[in-house]
Amino acid sequence: MMKKKNTIARLLAEEDIHVVNKAMDTAYFNIKKRELGLPIWKDEISKDEEELMVCHEIGHALWTSLEMLEKAKERGLNHSFVNILEDARIEKFVKRKYPGSVNLFKKGYTALAARDFFGIANEGVNAQNLIDRINLHFKMMPGVEFSDIEKVFVNRAEKLETEDEVLDLAEDLYKFMEENPETDKHDDGESNESMGSGESAPSDSSDKGSKGNSNDGDENSEMDKSGSSADDGLSNDSDDNAGSGLKEKEENEDGNDNSTAGGDTTDNSDDAGDDAGDDTKSGKGSEVGGDGKDGNAGIPEAKTDTALKEALKSLADGNAAEKVYGRIPKVDSSKIIVDYKTIIDELGDHYSPSDDKWIDYSLGEVKEFKNDSKKTVSYMVKEFEMKKSADQYARAATSKTGTLDMGALHTYKFNDDLFKKVTTLPGATNHGMVMVLDWSGSMCDNMKGTVEQLLQLVMFCRRTKIPFEVFAFTSQYNRDSYHSYIDVNYGELAIAKNMNLLNFFSSKMSAAEEEKMMHYLWMMAKRYNHTYDNWSETGYPSNPPANYYLGGTPLNDAIIALMDFLPKYKKASGVQKINTIFLTDGASNQLPGVKDNNGDINGDFYQGFRRDNLLIDPVTNKRYEFDGHNAEITDTLLKALKGRVPGMNVVGFFLAGQGRKGTVTRNTWYYILRNGKVSVDAAMARMRKDKVVMLDSKGYDQYFILPGGEGLAVENDGLNDDLAGASKAKLKTAFAKSNKGRIQSRVLLNKFVALVA
Repeated sequence: MMKKKNTIARLLAEEDIHVVNKAMDTAYFNIKKRELGLPIWKDEISKDEEELMVCHEIGHALWTSLEMLEKAKERGLNHSFVNILEDARIEKFVKRKYPGSVNLFKKGYTALAARDFFGIANEGVNAQNLIDRINLHFKMMPGVEFSDIEKVFVNRAEKLETEDEVLDLAEDLYKFMEENPETDKHDDGESNESMGSGESAPSDSSDKGSKGNSNDGDENSEMDKSGSSADDGLSNDSDDNAGSGLKEKEENEDGNDNSTAGGDTTDNSDDAGDDAGDDTKSGKGSEVGGDGKDGNAGIPEAKTDTALKEALKSLADGNAAEKVYGRIPKVDSSKIIVDYKTIIDELGDHYSPSDDKWIDYSLGEVKEFKNDSKKTVSYMVKEFEMKKSADQYARAATSKTGTLDMGALHTYKFNDDLFKKVTTLPGATNHGMVMVLDWSGSMCDNMKGTVEQLLQLVMFCRRTKIPFEVFAFTSQYNRDSYHSYIDVNYGELAIAKNMNLLNFFSSKMSAAEEEKMMHYLWMMAKRYNHTYDNWSETGYPSNPPANYYLGGTPLNDAIIALMDFLPKYKKASGVQKINTIFLTDGASNQLPGVKDNNGDINGDFYQGFRRDNLLIDPVTNKRYEFDGHNAEITDTLLKALKGRVPGMNVVGFFLAGQGRKGTVTRNTWYYILRNGKVSVDAAMARMRKDKVVMLDSKGYDQYFILPGGEGLAVENDGLNDDLAGASKAKLKTAFAKSNKGRIQSRVLLNKFVALVA
């Protein structure tokens, strides 16, 4: 039911506003963040009352601006007066735009009045002061009476169209009540025709009736304008917090956006428009107004406004288990990415000695590997072009031109098809590739095979002119920033400051730069893999620089950084479709958490393994529900990543095998296949045959399980020498087997070709 109401709220607001449900006192609308907050209600709240609050807050979403709130503060206007009149205006607009809401407002306020939520049962409607009677009048309370001079203000309220008119009327009304204290009490239904001071109210040509509830449609402007459901009491500040939303703006000019998120409360609203969004548990709602003058002796105040607010607290379930909300932060990926030129310079300085035996030997290995791979890569390029052409012709459309085929005219007696035809070939999609490599310590046994796979994928993209970028996510490059976080705003996910993306390869590289990077990466991979040969022959493998050591697994942090990079990359490169490939061997490090009211990083985002968490993307305005499990968070972030780049393929390769042999153990398979869709025995058999197993995944479009260690090694061997003099049949079989092995061993390249062809 709550999900249904949230959807309705977004539809009525005509924008994809954020709708959050929290354990708080009252509803609110945060103007700046475009966030509608709805309490988790107790069972005793009625459908009419809940729908009233939604409709009211939608009015603020559509028609209340931050500028108005600033003006109210600057003019020092009473917050309750402005709030009541603004509510009247926006509710009139809601009913004008959605005529069906008229009945919702009426039933909702009638239900609240029946509970005496306005606190007038012991005094009566007409015993209230002028601002309270105006409030009750626009809340559709029957029997509200006004003197002739008071009707002038009521009529002005009914005609409110602009925010400036609201502010002017609030000022005039407050001044009138100050100068005419007799209006503070209206003796039990007796109309106060004469104002003892002799002062007269501003004149108005219109003079509508004194009874405040005879309005229909737009004539309901009385109620329309008043409807305060969430502002006036449905979401008003407490009296002691009057106008704090405006004052706090000045205190937060640093740009931090401290509105409520994640069920927390804060007194540090960063702007006037965070009206209700920031101190939700204390009752701060979408109220508007200035510095708050009510509450002092002899000063006009809206008691019904306060009474309604306090009464509504009884309907909210402050102890309810609530969702934990986290927003994706805005990050600058350019400050996170270490560009390839910097990497080449740093590694070049480190591996500079030309007389180093290991450096010279490893360079020879890289050149040999590239030469051995050329034939297979060329074959894969040819296969890629063939698959692409086959797919193109399969989607070809043939149509008649309307021009007679003169060569077929002689067949007119038995052939109806005498027109020329044209075949239209659909244009090929321009693909790009972004690969993200896990640079964590657990990758050490798999690093050599992974780098071999990667280098051949780079060679393929270079041959086919496919734009590409290769990154490695690491926690070591910025080692001095452990346990610190990139600065984020209130309610946003924090990411580790020591996470960087190492841009190892790019299609923008020159051939010389690419060759250098291949060599450096080869040396680091072999050092981590401990795959040394005879040290006397090869030289002892040199350690890489300390900031290129393998570290943790900040996969989730990297995904958030890519949310900034990938849309920019797609636009800059001109590619139509991006294929983003993640290659990891384990679960991500946990994100630090969500920034709370105190500026601390709160880890509640990971608490509770139930669907009580909500990830909000402020760029796409999409919301993603998930439980607190770390793997679930990764899947959810991947969904958000695809939401940022529509049509993007996200492919995952999981290196499940460990050790030199890279075997995926039975226990590991039990963990991977815990959903039970594929049996362990079937998966193990498929791995032995194909060196890869494809599984379903919540976050990836395609998800592959790979062996590790030697299982990742690329086969470049040709036919054996012992086949000399063998029969044609034996040679044919041996050739086919050798070719299949060479292609299958290039798992990344093989799958990528199939993906983009």
